[in-house]
Order: sequence, then structure tokens, then C-alpha cells
Amino acid sequence: MNLVRDVLDKQVVDKEQHRIGKVDGIVLKLSDDEPPKVAFIEMGSLTLSRRIGLRPYRWMLWICTTRGTKSTSRAFRLPWSSVRNVGVDIEVDVDRRETPLERCQDWLRRHVINRIPGG
Repeated sequence: MNLVRDVLDKQVVDKEQHRIGKVDGIVLKLSDDEPPKVAFIEMGSLTLSRRIGLRPYRWMLWICTTRGTKSTSRAFRLPWSSVRNVGVDIEVDVDRRETPLERCQDWLRRHVINRIPGG
């Protein structure tokens, strides 16, 4: 499997096939005696902004810590063990309603999207 091609930026769906977000980062576990293993997939604006550069990451971190909650000021990680299938979408064995990403999306809907005319 090619992690960058097959996993990074792919849509993640929960066990009910609802979209959660996209894979923004991959965390590997390194060991002296074994080859690297995938430990987590990361999702959320913090991880995505870190990929763009240090300045966007610091800006997003400032927004998350001043306007968000503690759960939004760190990257959301899903253990690789929760991944059930890697295909067109990444299927995971979690419920989207139990993730901090769902709460973040609700906040964005209430405070940003609903205030846009025609949004």
C-alpha cells in the first residue's frame, strides 16, 4: 500500500457511511527492530494547516485555542486499528457523533455558515 496515494486526503466515513472528514495526516510508529507501522490517521484543520506551513499552523492554533475548546486545539487522531477498509473512501469503525470533529462542524454551522446570506 502506498500511504500517500491510498490514504492521505481520502474521505473518511464512519460505520454508518456518514462522512467525517478527510485524512490530513498519517502518524507512524518507529521502532529500532521493526519497520515503521501506521499508528494513527489525523484529521482536522490543525493537521491540514501544519502541512501548509508553520505560519498557517500557528494562525490556526491561535484560532482554536482562543475561540474553540480544548478538544479543538489539538489534532484529532483515529487509531489505525479502527480502519476497516481502504478503498475509494477510508471506512472506520467509529460513530461520527462521538468525535470532536462533529462538534466543530456544528459550531461552524451555527456561528459561520448560518450567518452567510443564502448559506
